Amino acid sequence: MTALVARLHRWLGERMATRAARILATLAILISLGLVTWPLLNTAFSLQAQRAGILKSLEKCSAKDRDPAAMQLMQRGTVTVGDREYGGARVVGRAVDLFDDAGVMPADVKQELSWRLLGDQVPLWMPYVLVRSPALVIALMLVTGIGALAVVWIGLLLPALEVGGAVAAGAAFCWWMDWPIGTQWLISSALSLLLFAFLWNGARALLGFRSGSIAVASNTALEGVRTLALPGFALPIAMIVPFLALSRERGEALLQAIPGFLDWGHTASYTMAALFVIVFGCASTAFEIRDRQVWSVVTKPISHGGWLLGKWIGTLALGLSLVVGGGLLLAAGTSYLASQKPTDERDARDVRDTVLVGRVGFRPEFEMLPPERLREIIDQTIEGDSVLKADIANGTADDAQTRRSIAVAKQREFLDQQRRIAPGESREYVFHGLGGIVAQKRGISLRFKLHGGGDDEHQKFPAMFQYTTGGGAGMWELREWTPGEAYTLDIDPKFVDEQGDLKIRIFSAGWDEEKKAPVASTITIFVQDDSLEVMANESTFTGNLVSAIIVDGCKLAFLAALAVAAGSLLSFPIAVLLTFGVFSMATLTPFLATSIKYYSPDEKSGIIIWAFQVVVLAIARTVEFLLRGFAARSPSDSLAQGRAITWATLFDTVVGIGLGWTGGVLLIGWLGIRRKEIAVYSGQG
Repeated sequence: MTALVARLHRWLGERMATRAARILATLAILISLGLVTWPLLNTAFSLQAQRAGILKSLEKCSAKDRDPAAMQLMQRGTVTVGDREYGGARVVGRAVDLFDDAGVMPADVKQELSWRLLGDQVPLWMPYVLVRSPALVIALMLVTGIGALAVVWIGLLLPALEVGGAVAAGAAFCWWMDWPIGTQWLISSALSLLLFAFLWNGARALLGFRSGSIAVASNTALEGVRTLALPGFALPIAMIVPFLALSRERGEALLQAIPGFLDWGHTASYTMAALFVIVFGCASTAFEIRDRQVWSVVTKPISHGGWLLGKWIGTLALGLSLVVGGGLLLAAGTSYLASQKPTDERDARDVRDTVLVGRVGFRPEFEMLPPERLREIIDQTIEGDSVLKADIANGTADDAQTRRSIAVAKQREFLDQQRRIAPGESREYVFHGLGGIVAQKRGISLRFKLHGGGDDEHQKFPAMFQYTTGGGAGMWELREWTPGEAYTLDIDPKFVDEQGDLKIRIFSAGWDEEKKAPVASTITIFVQDDSLEVMANESTFTGNLVSAIIVDGCKLAFLAALAVAAGSLLSFPIAVLLTFGVFSMATLTPFLATSIKYYSPDEKSGIIIWAFQVVVLAIARTVEFLLRGFAARSPSDSLAQGRAITWATLFDTVVGIGLGWTGGVLLIGWLGIRRKEIAVYSGQG
């Protein structure tokens, strides 16, 4: 039976490889694209025309001037264009949030609102992201058509039909079971895997120069694809990332959905790429040396260093195809989620201003106790505690360690005092280094997430923000806040002084309109490390995503170098264990740094145990010092929090990890194998 299936498959492959079959497939593809493109374009242009009418109605929308369109929007949540009414209470939640403090609707809010009002006009069969741009429909159909034709004419028609048939059958079954998300997921996963196939074939094409190290790299890339090592690691990414994009729960705010998708999606794609580089890099070198066979097509002998360099280039090229493919899937998933309906106006604004951007942050500086004052407090503490003083005198307690513990506790108490704002009281916080931002006329805002009262999410409390620097010194704003929730407060650049400093005094108080005076709040505000941050736009989301791919590429370059060097010097299991151990330690260095901070050898445990603890601490500090740069560059957090990956970070990553660490590891690998027998000529061929 197996032989019969194999013969049938071979016969079909021969028939599909004929020119007639390819021409018929090309015609079928063009007709199918036409049948799909026409209704998509027709619907997209129709909705664009309706949107133009909505924008025209909102052109003079102003609550301050009591414009009829604004009044209708405030009272009924609708907009009338001709004889058609758009919106409603279900679409427009709090219409008052659409207007700024001056009662004017900003231009970007009008753009976003017009799309939301068209939500119920979009057919269920049409992806909402395609509604926004007819040009995107054309581009998507062109890319799909080119990809499909490429599949036909490079000889992948039969595998595409087999895989496509299986996917179509699964998608039809999910649709029949009334599970549309399953249908979308299967189709998206298949298209994602096809994207990876194009990327790794593109990587192989770039390595087509058959000479020296590039020839070794080309054969290494071919080995990774033919042994199904690369497809095996690409498949989880192709399945996980689309699933994360499609798994938004009903009613979940986009402000939570998009950062969560970016964080988990990037982590999944980068982790799978790193694991592939580690396993394949070790296997490719270790097995060739074990078998004394180097699978390379070269016309002249190749040096040990050239062979190692080729292995590194081939492994890195395949790993980069996974990272680039994952980045493209992240961009597509983010566009899909951003086109979904937000929970309210605030949700839409926060996504636009805090997630789909690249921002830099400036945190306030807290004072530390001066050394003289700290020594004085330590002496007073010891003098005031007779038991502790006696323990130090008779040697029960170590004087230096005791003073160190008291110093840490007193510094923490001093910081806690600056972070605590009692009801009716206030504290001033200073932000430095904003002069360049203001000079470049870039908008700034204060991101605040205050804590207090056990972080009760069901209560709101007042807080007053007073500016004490710049041209508007003395002005203040009143805001309501819920413990544990993040808010954004736009700041006028005039509040930044000539030195580039911004001072904000926060009151735990509200405002009594009748008495025209502040009234104390009922809660003590706690300002934590992440509570206050002045944010400024640095780049776009696209630029940030490209920077993240570059950072990931540099980290993969180091892992690939470590893997091929370890595989050339050690057996496969030991090489994988070593490389994965370094990768794990490098990734977990922030947790190691925290542990080191609170760890100290116990001098009372005896000289042997104490000496052992000292050695352990020295090793931990050395590992943390050497590998801290790897974990410090984490694109997942930057993408999820809308934080810009700056040019300085890119430069440090490329020079430090991409060139320094990678070059050093390759040099060590070359020194280890330069006198080692890699392969023996078989006498054949």
